[in-house]
Amino acid sequence: MQLRVWRFGPDDWEQARVARLASVRDGFGEDSDFYREQAALEPAAWRVVLTEHVRFAAFDGDRPVGTACWRAGDDGDGLLYGMWVHPDLRSTEVADALVDAVTAVARENGSRTLSLKVEPDNARAIAFYLRTGFVADGVPGPGLTVMSRPV
Repeated sequence: MQLRVWRFGPDDWEQARVARLASVRDGFGEDSDFYREQAALEPAAWRVVLTEHVRFAAFDGDRPVGTACWRAGDDGDGLLYGMWVHPDLRSTEVADALVDAVTAVARENGSRTLSLKVEPDNARAIAFYLRTGFVADGVPGPGLTVMSRPV
């Protein structure tokens, strides 16, 4: 694999669109309203998203194989969201590279912690996040599990 992690800027909207649609296709399917909504976004909307949020994608050659995003939380600390790794490449270096990229941006922006939300029944993702230093904040409930780690 020739892994490359790319931080998108507003002019990279076409590549960002390809990566985003790959993740939404995997998670929701092409027949979902969410996929159709994302696929219909105009270039100007993609540019706005890429201006307001930090988005990364991992590529193997020209194929998107993962995504992760960062933004400042209400408390000034960082939020990791939009994490996706292609099903064939889960449990590889792709997820680690994306978390490393998001952590670096959080650090650059003065975040003390990095938080995320994960489905409580996604044992594989939770195990990965625990391995990379995240801990669950409180008792998992019926909603999303919140995890965080120092930057």
